[in-house]
Amino acid sequence: MDIAAKIIKFNSQTNGRDKVYRTCQYGCKLVWWCLQQNQQDKDLIRKLKLVESSMSLTRKWLRLGKSLDFVQAALKTIHLPDVFMRVTITLSKLNQALYLFFDHIILANRIGIISIDNKYFSSLSNRFWLTTIILGLARDIYELAVLLEDTARQNRLIEKEKELEQKSNGEVIGVTNPSQIKYGDLVECVRENPQVMLDTLKNGSDIFLPLQGLGYLSVSPGVVGLCGLISSLVGVVTVWNSKLKLSP
Repeated sequence: MDIAAKIIKFNSQTNGRDKVYRTCQYGCKLVWWCLQQNQQDKDLIRKLKLVESSMSLTRKWLRLGKSLDFVQAALKTIHLPDVFMRVTITLSKLNQALYLFFDHIILANRIGIISIDNKYFSSLSNRFWLTTIILGLARDIYELAVLLEDTARQNRLIEKEKELEQKSNGEVIGVTNPSQIKYGDLVECVRENPQVMLDTLKNGSDIFLPLQGLGYLSVSPGVVGLCGLISSLVGVVTVWNSKLKLSP
């Protein structure tokens, strides 16, 4: 598939457009914060803040009704054979559905359809978002541990075969710890499983956003912008190349 076809395919996906808008949103936040720190053009800062706000509102419209998609996805993951994966992924999707549901209510309030306590519902939305990310990180760490152990086990079998071959040839071999996970195992695990590493990077960056929104963490708009930009770029990469997306 040539680059033009890939761009058309990417742009035809709602998720792809959302990731581009999200990148723009947090990129603008990071840029206007940097300009503000250096006391640069105030008019440019104002325009960047307007673009950031517009991207945020556009993304809310794009996500409208998506909470139902995550409920449906949760119904599928309850049948996963691994208990830990089944619990973390299913609960993560249900929490994400609730996060988006309250986000829909906030959108309705923002355009004047209903009148609600925006601060209260924003806090509820952030709580479900934070829970989603924590469950996602738990799943990432679990998968990394399983993959690392599998990689180490395979490498130990290869080393054992080499040792047996060396013994049969009368060569002197060093003593190794059969239960030790080596640095090379970690490097190989990362290289062969980029999906897990990218998802860990995304969740690790995203977690600062609801923490800051809930007041559990006090960070500058620049840090929020940088973390959001990193996770957004990971999102763009995984939509562009679906093989890099962790599933289910």
